[in-house]
Amino acid sequence: MQYRVATAGFAAAATDLVLYPVFRKKDAADLGPLSRDLDTAGKRALKSAVTAAGFTAVAEKTLAVHLPGVKAGLVLLVGMGKAKEVGLQTIRNCAGLAARAAVGMKTAKLAAVVPAAKLINFDDHTFARCFAEGCGLATSPVGTLKTGKKKPGLRTVTLLADGSRTRALRAGCAEADANLAGCFFTRELVNLPPNILTPADMAARARRMARREGLRCKVLLPAELKKLNMGGLLGVGQGSTNPPRLIVLEHKAPSGAKAPKIALVGKGITFDTGGISLKPGTGMELMKTDMGGAAAVLGAAVIVARRKLDVNLTVVVPTAENMPDGNAVRPADVITMANGKTVEILNTDAEGRLILGDALWYAGRGKPSTIIDAATLTGACVVALGSHFAGLMGNSGEVIDALRQAGGETFERVWHLPLVDEHRDEVKGTWSDLKNLGKGREAGALTAGAFLQHFVDDETAWAHLDIAGTAWSDGATPTCPKGATGFGARLIARAVELLVG
Repeated sequence: MQYRVATAGFAAAATDLVLYPVFRKKDAADLGPLSRDLDTAGKRALKSAVTAAGFTAVAEKTLAVHLPGVKAGLVLLVGMGKAKEVGLQTIRNCAGLAARAAVGMKTAKLAAVVPAAKLINFDDHTFARCFAEGCGLATSPVGTLKTGKKKPGLRTVTLLADGSRTRALRAGCAEADANLAGCFFTRELVNLPPNILTPADMAARARRMARREGLRCKVLLPAELKKLNMGGLLGVGQGSTNPPRLIVLEHKAPSGAKAPKIALVGKGITFDTGGISLKPGTGMELMKTDMGGAAAVLGAAVIVARRKLDVNLTVVVPTAENMPDGNAVRPADVITMANGKTVEILNTDAEGRLILGDALWYAGRGKPSTIIDAATLTGACVVALGSHFAGLMGNSGEVIDALRQAGGETFERVWHLPLVDEHRDEVKGTWSDLKNLGKGREAGALTAGAFLQHFVDDETAWAHLDIAGTAWSDGATPTCPKGATGFGARLIARAVELLVG
């Protein structure tokens, strides 16, 4: 989809469909701005249609109206609610609903009128970014493996405004385009079935993406992992016929070596049966999403690269399958991690923290100032926060604040959870240095985060995102078809931007 900016009036715009945002005033639709640009027949048709439909510009309500005098013929009124109550996600949701309606009408070209300057609480750059994001997020491809003729979709979205506003609007669209590329890559990976997205395939896709985006990429195979003593990653992957990999990407800052160094780490379990501690069969098909953290940090890398952020970024993705083969690790096994610590495996379904432990150690070797990891780590986090918030833990107020601000801006929201010495003590072992479970079901998300902290140097700022409840949507929302949400790509990239200033 292409995003453009034009100065034509909406009535004369050469497009298939015109989107007109309508605001609510005194519990009714404020049609004044729209009516001023219509002839008498158009005004009469507008009033008749709005009255008949009871359209009052409630946020996220739409109404298609045929208006004489408008070149496109059809105008889609989109309720925005009261102007001063419009939030960033209101813009995305309204754009998404309109874009989806346009696709349903087999519209190839959509033109949208930009609200009058200062009518809402956001500048033109921000409005354009959120509007373009909403259109793209709502209509991203799904069902790409289906056979038969593909349904046509939107090709262009054009924002209509006067000439003094075009520069800011174009900049917002360009930023959205980068954000969407990262989110789409994340969604694509999470939606893929596990017979296609094996650890080797994920590494190949990451390599192709890196080549396309100008990133450096290397992939460590099992022999190299053995030399690094990565007992966590190798142990989890040893029950599968698809061997594990460690993917490492690097983005070099435009300003050179003096730019801040940040590392991202993402859990890449391409399918999680639970191993010997086998999961129930019901719903196991969703365990293809257990690489959502890996997909999120890879998507964030796309955004950082496209926006040329001034940061030396390293992305580390440990990827494996967790299968119950005769070679699989067992409960009570003790493995040795890359940092030399021994870990007793009490439950083979608590495998994500094992591969992340090795990856966090590897990321720390480069002495970054900050490490952010993302993982579909625990069901306990889903129980605590549901599907609308990711759990956030860490040792740095600055990083936590950046992620919280980024979450508000992107609507990939996070909730700060406690991480204290008591949680770290709960994962200390009896027969080994550590164990991969805390005290039963208590504080499961927190003890998982505390386990990870044992693999991060105390002087390194670190935050952990548990995205288990947010990486997948069982039904469509205004900005997401059913399936992978792409959660984390925009959030993490924006947090990186905030941290580097």
